[in-house]
Amino acid sequence: MIKSLLNAVLKFINYWIYRYLLVTELYMTEPWERVTIHVFLFLIFLVQFAFNYSVLLPFTARLFNFQIVT
Repeated sequence: MIKSLLNAVLKFINYWIYRYLLVTELYMTEPWERVTIHVFLFLIFLVQFAFNYSVLLPFTARLFNFQIVT
């Protein structure tokens, strides 16, 4: 029961990873290139999150007179 459920979940995840690789055309790259691209994208999202949290959130809170709960 649990093994079949786990296999179904893994099959679902593998399907969506495969679709992601096809859509982004990363299936054509070498494994080290794929890792480099993923690390680069992760760093971009991390910097974007830090900017949003440290700059945009306080700015919009002051703009709309909200108090940020920390």
